[in-house]
Amino acid sequence: MNDKNKNNKPSAAPDAPAKKPMHRRTRRGLYTAAVSAFVLAIVIAFNLLVGTLPSGATEFDITGKDLYTITNQSVDYLQTLGKDVEIVVFAQKEAIDETMLKLIERYAALSPHLSLRVVDPVLNPATLEAYGAQPNQVAVRCEATDKTSLINMAGIDGVEEGLILYDAESYYYRQQYMPVALDVEGQLTSAVNFVTTTETHKLYLMGGHGEQAFGTSATALIDKANIETQELNLLIDGSIPGDCELLICNSPSSDLADEELDLLKTYLRTGGNVMILLGESTLTNFNALLAVYGLEMQNGYIGDNTRYYEMFANQYGYFCIYPVLSPTNEVTASITSDAILRYARGMLITTPERRGAEVTPFMTTSEDGLLVLDEQTAVPGQYVLGATAVETFEDKDNITSRLTVITAVDLVSDETAELTSLSNTDIFLNALALNFDGIQNLNIPAKSLNVNSIVISSPLFWGALFAGIIPLGILVGGVVHWARRRRR
Repeated sequence: MNDKNKNNKPSAAPDAPAKKPMHRRTRRGLYTAAVSAFVLAIVIAFNLLVGTLPSGATEFDITGKDLYTITNQSVDYLQTLGKDVEIVVFAQKEAIDETMLKLIERYAALSPHLSLRVVDPVLNPATLEAYGAQPNQVAVRCEATDKTSLINMAGIDGVEEGLILYDAESYYYRQQYMPVALDVEGQLTSAVNFVTTTETHKLYLMGGHGEQAFGTSATALIDKANIETQELNLLIDGSIPGDCELLICNSPSSDLADEELDLLKTYLRTGGNVMILLGESTLTNFNALLAVYGLEMQNGYIGDNTRYYEMFANQYGYFCIYPVLSPTNEVTASITSDAILRYARGMLITTPERRGAEVTPFMTTSEDGLLVLDEQTAVPGQYVLGATAVETFEDKDNITSRLTVITAVDLVSDETAELTSLSNTDIFLNALALNFDGIQNLNIPAKSLNVNSIVISSPLFWGALFAGIIPLGILVGGVVHWARRRRR
């Protein structure tokens, strides 16, 4: 073999081109994409999880008026609910006020015993008929008691109850629907309480002495407490019915006959309950009934040198007062806000003729109170404006009788009831509820929809500041910052 050929070995095949290392920027991009995909997956999963939660857990009330917030009173009551209750809204969903429906949904979510459904009355007339309802009504039903309560979705403020209340003047004079309040919580709580309770309660309104009828506010409070009312004239009827749990006399202008006085004394001696809102101080037989239970009516009107409303001083002087509320009496022990009384009468506590009666005041003046007899005469002292006299009969299975006397007849007038931040209605309802077994004070006022206007002082200055000076300053600052960066 030729040496030349031996030395000329065939050359090896060329190596495959080496794999170039991944560029750093590429790796960073892939890493960023992976992290972004992971974060996106977490966000999607979180949104799906949140979507399964009830609206009350994911939405917050920032209205400033607690439009979507259920009060603790209803929350505490619904926690004790032991029967299943169905809430059925008979209306086309798109036609229901959004705020009202949202509040109904939040209310129904507060108890596992509450269920809610919206039924189109046009598509489901049989369901409408089964509940005995009309379109645009809400039916609250408890199967355990076989009781149903129907609530109108729309009402007229001060005239007709409803979940949403419209202004009466705009409705009657201009045929316009102007919403002014939401009464969803109050109406639903009253209805739930009604359908889950098997007991019925009844009070009688005394007549024949020029008594004043309760205004729409007080009447609505009694209705919400699910108490049935009936009028009673003692001279005509001749007796107090056996189903009378409470007899109320509201601001009489003429006196009791002797026979009526005897009937009331007998009724109280046998475990009856009487409430008197007394605005006259010279009614002899009414005063005699009070004296039996250790209360002495005073002539004149009550003022207070230290507890009067300065805002109303030009109109009422010292006669528009915020009374001292007893922290120990059952009527006012739970109340934390002030009340307002105008031209109240006054009482003093004396020794009761009924030795077993325990007399306790729940509203008084301060020690700087005044009993004004005329323009020249005013007697200083502390006067009673509301009191209870309770007698327990140990020989009659410890039954009790209760006489409640309030000497400010506008305690629950329509005018004072509009001041929802004050405690007038709570005082009245507490005094009322104590005469019935199993009744709770579930007074929940409607939520106002009125818009509070904000008056801005010096509007020209503030308008120029926010519409001109601040935007111009931001623009100039941006241009200066851009120019500096450009010169670098």
